[in-house]
Amino acid sequence: MKLAPILAAALLAGCATSRQAGPAPAGAAGPAAPARILAPDPEAAAISRAMSEIEDAERRGALAGERARWTAAAAAAGQGSAKARFLALYAMPHNDETWSEYRALAAALPTSALGEIGMARIYVEWNVLDQVEPALGRALAAEPGNWLADLVRAQADERRERWDEAAAGYRRVVAVDPGNVAAHVGLARLARRAADPAAARAEAELALAALPQHAPALDVLSGLAADGGDPDAAVAIAYQVVAASPRDRAARVTLARLLKAKGDAAASRDQWKAALAIREDAEGLVALAEVSRLAGDRASEEKALDRLAQLDPGSAEWKRIAEIRTAAGDLDGAEKALRRSLARDPKDAPTNLALGRVVLQAGKPQEALELLRAAGADGAADRAALERRLNVERTTRPDVAAIQKAVGALIDRTYRARLKELPRLSGHLTVRATVDGAGGATLVEVLEDSVHDDDVRACAYWNLKDAAYPTDRPGRYSFSFSLRPGR
Repeated sequence: MKLAPILAAALLAGCATSRQAGPAPAGAAGPAAPARILAPDPEAAAISRAMSEIEDAERRGALAGERARWTAAAAAAGQGSAKARFLALYAMPHNDETWSEYRALAAALPTSALGEIGMARIYVEWNVLDQVEPALGRALAAEPGNWLADLVRAQADERRERWDEAAAGYRRVVAVDPGNVAAHVGLARLARRAADPAAARAEAELALAALPQHAPALDVLSGLAADGGDPDAAVAIAYQVVAASPRDRAARVTLARLLKAKGDAAASRDQWKAALAIREDAEGLVALAEVSRLAGDRASEEKALDRLAQLDPGSAEWKRIAEIRTAAGDLDGAEKALRRSLARDPKDAPTNLALGRVVLQAGKPQEALELLRAAGADGAADRAALERRLNVERTTRPDVAAIQKAVGALIDRTYRARLKELPRLSGHLTVRATVDGAGGATLVEVLEDSVHDDDVRACAYWNLKDAAYPTDRPGRYSFSFSLRPGR
C-alpha cells in the first residue's frame, strides 16, 4: 500500500534515505541507556495521547479522518517537525513502507528519538522483539529524556511476559504523565493477571477518564466482571468493547462466549456470525452451529455445518460436529462426522468409542463391536455389554466340526433371543473363514444370509472371527447354519 500523496510530499526529503536503508542487523544494539531521571514532557504526553486516539479511530473504522488530520499537519509543519511526521506515519498502515519512512525520519532528524521509537513500536506489533531494544538504544542516544521509549519498552516486556519489568516501565511513564492511557491500560492488564482486581479496575478507570470508550480498558473491566461472577456486567461492558471496536474479532468472540454462558444463545449466535464475517475458521463455525442449535435456529446450524464440511477441518472439529448432531438426534450426521474424525486419527480411543455407540444405535452391531474393541480401555464396558448381548465367546476346539457345533450353539442362543421380538424370524446363514497357519481367522465373509438379522449375523461373524482353529491347517472353511423357530 502506498502512502498518501500529501504525506509522501511532506516526507520527500527522507524518502531517498529510507529506500537505501534496511532493517538493523539482528544482533545490532544501540548504546546502553544510562541511568535516567524522567521528567514531565508535554510534547511526549501529547504524542502518546495522539497515538492512543489514532488506535481508537482505527478500531472504530474511522482512521481516515486521523490520517488526513496528521498528513495535513505534517505538510504544514514542514520537514523539521518530528512530531507531525511521526504521527502522520503512525496513522498509516504499519507495514514495511511505513517502517522505511520511520527509518528515513531517524536519518533526517538524528537529534530526535521519534524515528527510532516509531520503528520500535512497529517491531512490537510485528512481534519482532529482538529488534526493539537496539532501536530504543539508538532513540535514547539521541534523546536520553524521551520517556516514550520507556512506554514502548514496557509494551515489549509485556509481550515477552516479563511482567515485573513491564509493570516498572508503565509506572515510570505514569509518574511523568499521569493521564497516559497506554500505560494505565498496561498496568490494568498486569494487575488483572496478578489477581489484583481492585488495582486493575482503578487503572482501567484512569485510562477511561483520559479517553472514554477506550476498548482495551473496557475489555479489562469486562474480564474483571466475568472473573468476579457478574455475567450481566461482563456482557454489558463487552457490548461496549464491540461498539468501540466493531472489527475486532477477538472482542466479538469474547462477547459470544459470555452470552452463551449467560444462556442467551440467540445473541451469542449473532456475535459468532459477526466474528466469522471478519475471519472464518473451523472453531468459530463449530461454535456457531452449537449456539444456533441451542437457539432453535436450524437453518443457521445447517449452514454453519455445511460450511465447516467445506473447510475440511481437523479431528477435534469433526468430533464437536458429531456431538452437536447427536444432541440434535441426527445419528446419520453424527456418524458421518465421527467417520471423518476417525479418518484423521484412526487410533483415537474416544472417537472409536463414540462412533461405536452411534453405529450401535443405528442398528449395526457387527461394526459397533469392532469400533468398541478399537477403543481399548475406554470402550471396555460397552464392549462387554455388547458381547453379552451377541453371545460372543472365545471358542477353542480341536477340529473344525467341533467349532461349527460350538459356534452354532451361540448363534442359536442369539437367534432365540431375537425370536421374542421377531417371532417369524428364520433363514439360512453361510459364513466362510480364511484361516492362517497359526489357527487365526484372517478374514470372515458372509456368503449367504436369508435371516437378515443384524444381531444374528454379528454373532456368527465375531464368534468365527475369534475362534481358535487347529494350527498348521491353513485354508478356507465354510460354516452353514439353518435357523427355524420350531427347532
